[in-house]
Amino acid sequence: MPQTKVNYVPCPACGELMNRNNFARASGIIVDICKRHGVWFDADELPAIIEFIRKGGMEIARQREKNELREERDHLREEQRRSAAFDRRFPTDNVLESEESSAIRTFVNSLFS
Repeated sequence: MPQTKVNYVPCPACGELMNRNNFARASGIIVDICKRHGVWFDADELPAIIEFIRKGGMEIARQREKNELREERDHLREEQRRSAAFDRRFPTDNVLESEESSAIRTFVNSLFS
């Protein structure tokens, strides 16, 4: 697959290089954005965006984003579940605080006295 060179263009208002964003993260239409001056369209971009919206592209992009968020939420819940299971297997309570560990506590205290 041939790589195309990415050309960052300067903002017409301030001359700073603009960021490039894929409109709706799914359209394939790359727009230039200046943090201070907003979005700048090339000649063919605005009609392409309007066509993307007319064909239901925004709904598809929203559904894709919802699915990604759902997957991320499920992944985080699974990580929390694994972490909780690990914590139950290896308690992080201070071992020097239980009654059974008074001999250990006495020994450790003697090391630092």
